Amino acid sequence: MRAFNLATIFAWGFLSACHSSPHFDQAVWLANAEMTDHANPRARMVQDLMAHHLRPGLPRAAVLALLGPPYKEGVENRLPKHITMPDTIGAIRPELYQSGNRAHLRAATLQASRRINAFYREHGRPDTLMLYPVGWSTIDPNFLVVQYTGHGRVKGYWVEQH
Repeated sequence: MRAFNLATIFAWGFLSACHSSPHFDQAVWLANAEMTDHANPRARMVQDLMAHHLRPGLPRAAVLALLGPPYKEGVENRLPKHITMPDTIGAIRPELYQSGNRAHLRAATLQASRRINAFYREHGRPDTLMLYPVGWSTIDPNFLVVQYTGHGRVKGYWVEQH
């Protein structure tokens, strides 16, 4: 009986290791397009995908042939890599949370939102993006983001949380 248990554990471990390969496998990628899968095998292969399969200059059609249709595609207003939003722009004074005055807290939140929106209007630039779900963090989904030039070629790619 003990030999059977050890053999079962070994076989399960071997099969699990094969299933969770860190190497990009197009068939596994295409079969796991659901964003609701918290244990998406795409999460384990996305680093290999970015290191060995995606590259700047790759045409959009080649990305679609490799990865299939994206979860989302379109133009988003994004901050360029060299610009970061100051922490203070959306800050709300801590005493407003503690005061219990909901009207003041609502007004401060609205003002902070306006400051953030104004910063994005001033510094943001339109980017053409395709998003592919690659798993979840604790509570938020992670996406492979593929950014395109105006000529439909890959400009950059990364994983980010939404």
